[in-house]
Amino acid sequence: MTSKNIPHIKQFLVAGRALPSRDEACPKIFQMTVFAPNYVVAKQRFWRVMRMQNKIKRTNGQTLKVEYIPDKDTLTVKNYSILARFICRTGVMNVTKEFRDTTLAGAVSKMYLVPYLSCALGGEQEMSGRHHIKYNNIDIVGTTVLKPNQIRSEAVKQFVV
Repeated sequence: MTSKNIPHIKQFLVAGRALPSRDEACPKIFQMTVFAPNYVVAKQRFWRVMRMQNKIKRTNGQTLKVEYIPDKDTLTVKNYSILARFICRTGVMNVTKEFRDTTLAGAVSKMYLVPYLSCALGGEQEMSGRHHIKYNNIDIVGTTVLKPNQIRSEAVKQFVV
C-alpha cells in the first residue's frame, strides 16, 4: 500500500570526513548506511552518529557522498532481523526485531511505523507503540537476512513454510 501520507523509508549510503587541517592533511573517511525518507534526513542522521561516535561535528566536517541504494529483488519475501539501539527514559537499550518483507527498506519502515499510521496500514506499532520511542531516537546498528531455521519470533515463524 503506498499513499502520499505514508512515509516510506529509503536506504542511503553516506560518506563524510573531518575537514583537512595542518595536523591532518588527509583525514579518515567514514561511510555509513542510513535509513531515512530523503537525502536531507540521511545526511542529518549521518552527522548525528558521527558527532556521537567519532567526535566530528557537521561544522567541522564535509559530506563527500550521499547515494540512494535501490532495492534489488522485490519479488521474494525474506525474513529480516534488525538490530537497533535507542534512548528511552531508563537509558540506552539494544533490541533485535524480526520482520518479514520483500525489501529491507520495507522492513525498516515497519519498525519505524508511527502509531497514527498503523491503523491505516493494518500493521503493528512496533517501536513507537510498544516502546514509546520517537523516530529520531532510534539508531539502526545492523541488519541481516534470516534463514527459516534462524527465526526466533513467533509472529514471523507462523508465516514460514
